[in-house]
Amino acid sequence: MKKLIGILLAAAMLFAATSCGGNGGSSGSESLSESTGGAELEDNGGMKDDAYDLKTYLYPLWRGNTVYNETLWFAGDRSANLTYEPDEILSLRSYDLKTTYEENVDYFADGKSVYLTEKTRIPYMSENEFHPSSAEASPIAWVKNFRPDLGTWEDTGKYVYFAEGASICSMQVVVTYRHSDTAEWDLPTDCSANFPKTMKKLAEGQPIKVEFYGDSITVGANSSEFVQYAPKAESYANMVKSYIAKRFPAAQMTFVNKAVGGTDSNWGAGKLSGLSAIDNIEAAEGDHFRVRVLDENPDLLFIAFGMNDQNFGADVYKQNIGTMITRMREQNPDTEIMLISGMIANPDTLFYNKDYEAYQKALLELASEYENVGVARVLDMVRSLYATGKRFQDCTGNNVNHPNDFMSRVYAQTVVYSLFGEDYISYI
Repeated sequence: MKKLIGILLAAAMLFAATSCGGNGGSSGSESLSESTGGAELEDNGGMKDDAYDLKTYLYPLWRGNTVYNETLWFAGDRSANLTYEPDEILSLRSYDLKTTYEENVDYFADGKSVYLTEKTRIPYMSENEFHPSSAEASPIAWVKNFRPDLGTWEDTGKYVYFAEGASICSMQVVVTYRHSDTAEWDLPTDCSANFPKTMKKLAEGQPIKVEFYGDSITVGANSSEFVQYAPKAESYANMVKSYIAKRFPAAQMTFVNKAVGGTDSNWGAGKLSGLSAIDNIEAAEGDHFRVRVLDENPDLLFIAFGMNDQNFGADVYKQNIGTMITRMREQNPDTEIMLISGMIANPDTLFYNKDYEAYQKALLELASEYENVGVARVLDMVRSLYATGKRFQDCTGNNVNHPNDFMSRVYAQTVVYSLFGEDYISYI
């Protein structure tokens, strides 16, 4: 439910309790919408953008008057939209930041849109390459059209260009620009009050073990760090780790990432899903949750599953995540847990075949049922981004279900805000 600006401050504390769980008993299904038009944009000019820089990449996309290294992919269309209408484009460069393109030579801007010129040097993929008719050109992803009237998917006879590694990011470009334009963001919720033990350990420089557990997105798949392609920006999990280390240099942090690509919440909970493609992943280790989480015994645990759960409904998803929380708490009642909702997959593929809102609602309900559990509402932030006119293809690293560096920043900003509060960037 959208809150009127006049009651935002009065409602903030109540909302934080219900959205992040606590003892209020709320389902936590409400969300807080704020427009950047409600306050003057901060002047964040002059930040480092010619290489990966933690502060630049974690700087809130909704807060400043300069956006750094926003990605675009000219595939199937010779134009692409920015998040905000630029007042001035400061640079447009290749994804690896090594090539600078010239305005009115390689591209021109009109409103939010950036257009390619006829003689551009910027990579362009034709519609036939982007949506090939041959399965050989795209063996995994295919274009499906969902028919709400029938409740089924129909084949369109076309496929989606799909690639892992650096193939797609090598075709994408990054734009740095100043703007006075605003957008409405469904901002994260400050869940810091749900993590008192974490905050105490960090502030006092005590030993603390931080763990991430999830699927390939949490592994870092298709981040430039992961594919070893410049600028080698960290995955979202590693950005969170680096933020904690930079803000709390005295903290004795042990960081582990036990995420595994291709897995779903059944796998994560140590259950068989009945799908051999998932059940056979690291099958020899048996109970994955025991081996990967309980044996690690983290003080702060991030759980991020969902992208590969399209074969199961939100009820099964909630049960699986709830099982993880319960088992963790049975072993260590002091472990504090952040649940992370996820991005939206390519709507032209079957990975889109899930009720994203219901999955996030399940996480919010769990946070209200357990103490010291929070939710980083990445889904709401992704929807806010797409509501500006931003496309999936501009934010993906494989064109199916993995983020590129720009979307990884949305993840990281949401998680850090949720754990440490809205002013998190001021501390690094």
